[in-house]
Amino acid sequence: MKCAWLLIACLAVVSCAGASNSDDGRIIEVFGPYRNVEADNFAASLREFEDDTGLRVRYTGSADFVKDLRQRVESGISTPDIAIVPQPGVVDELAAADRLVPLDEVSVRTLRDNYPAELIEQSADGDIVSAPSRESIKSLVWYRPSVFEARGWAVPTTLDELSTLVDRIQQDSGDGNPIAPWCFAMQSGSATGWAATDWVEDLVLRQAGPEVYDEWAAGERGFGDPAIREALTTFDELVLGQGRTAGGLRAILQTDVTQGSAPLFGDQPGCAMYKQASFAESWFPDGTVIGTDVDFFVLPGTDADGLAPLVAGGDSLVQFSDDPDVNRLMAFLISPDGSEVWAGRGGFYSGLTTVDLDTYYTETDRRFAELLRDGREFRFDASDVMPSAIGSGLLWQEITSWISGTTSLDEFVATMDAAYADAPPG
Repeated sequence: MKCAWLLIACLAVVSCAGASNSDDGRIIEVFGPYRNVEADNFAASLREFEDDTGLRVRYTGSADFVKDLRQRVESGISTPDIAIVPQPGVVDELAAADRLVPLDEVSVRTLRDNYPAELIEQSADGDIVSAPSRESIKSLVWYRPSVFEARGWAVPTTLDELSTLVDRIQQDSGDGNPIAPWCFAMQSGSATGWAATDWVEDLVLRQAGPEVYDEWAAGERGFGDPAIREALTTFDELVLGQGRTAGGLRAILQTDVTQGSAPLFGDQPGCAMYKQASFAESWFPDGTVIGTDVDFFVLPGTDADGLAPLVAGGDSLVQFSDDPDVNRLMAFLISPDGSEVWAGRGGFYSGLTTVDLDTYYTETDRRFAELLRDGREFRFDASDVMPSAIGSGLLWQEITSWISGTTSLDEFVATMDAAYADAPPG
């Protein structure tokens, strides 16, 4: 009997087949950040592999993924066979520590057959230790078209227009039908803060441009640089100010990030807009029709005539075991078959070049995939590119302290710049 169940306590999804070709009944362990609906969809994608091979696969998802993965790898206890890592900085850290197993010949061939060369990372000695998987667009603003129409609001085409719209929404909320401009939530366990860094990254890219963004991500410009401070100040004024966000500061800090959109969908909506990545569609209420009940626009840039740039994220598959069965699973996950079920359900798109966008993806995910291919500037999430101790640790902590009022902006940027000075990116 096949089964898939959710263990609420540890946020683990286990997918299992009734038989195994392994003499020892070994279970292949996969560890990642997917929880709830995303975990269910990933587990469903494994069933074809289990049916075809007779092997058993167990997926475990964690809200504290980076912290938990480090503990598992460093202790040698419960080290997964495969991990799904959203931060390139963490992949680099693992590779530098010689913790990763290079992909075998079949996986490398599958990778080269299905992905463009620019998405394939090769080490100095010629090994490939990671493979691209799900992509995401961070630069989206979700809204309800019916609410905008009823209130007479228009989708903004520039950052200045967005600022004007935010002011108007806040003014209109005093008419006996209160509605805040934004929904925004940050709580994500030890990763609390990433939702705020996504906001700042988008503003740096728009206000300062891709060259400054790249220098900042590489540690060549500090957080105290005027361009970065401008983005932080804009974020503060646009989103964090009094009355800007549904529920105020307490909701920002205490609401789980997966529940951040809830006020948007109320019968009397509590917010007008919700900036969050493309994967947020899996957090919306069941039955939500994107394009009708809710839709999105790209966070505008400074010029109405140009295409607004995108901040993008992406997950990488890495391997800690060279067991032949683990190699088989890695090759499957890299192939179009490995994500076909999830892609059909929605919430998954990637850089695969060998699939038909019109048949492989849902309508919404086709729109996301087309955004990444329409010629606009895009950059990878800066905090994910930074050394993991900084971008996936200290930055999350310090931006949360600043937003909570525990530290000042000056103290925040000084702490970040001191950390970069002490541990320059390699």
